[in-house]
Amino acid sequence: MLTQQQSDWLNVGMEHFNEGRFWHAHEDWEALWISLKGNAKQELIDGVQGIIQIAAMLLNHQRKKARGVVSLWIKSSAKLTPVIDGLFGIDISRLYVDSEPFHLDVEMFLLDATTVKIRYSHSKMIS
Repeated sequence: MLTQQQSDWLNVGMEHFNEGRFWHAHEDWEALWISLKGNAKQELIDGVQGIIQIAAMLLNHQRKKARGVVSLWIKSSAKLTPVIDGLFGIDISRLYVDSEPFHLDVEMFLLDATTVKIRYSHSKMIS
């Protein structure tokens, strides 16, 4: 279970992410990630790092930095796979599917990163 402060970091990060403020989401989740280190299962720590990397990937996409997009997609995929069924109530599977096209859009940069949203899941939750 998350503390109140950890829940706040998670939720504020989700709000920032869904508003297209990927840098701010990254910062909120980084505070959560640091607080979990040494106090939670590794797959949860890695899962939070994975959503941080998705935010960074989408920020790189907005900035048209192809190398950053591709690199962060590879890293985030490895971190999110173990928590694909959910992380603290987040629908990771949906986030993964919605984010995946961006690593293929690094030549034209036609996709709009702000269309990717984080949603809560009704499926299995890992906490």
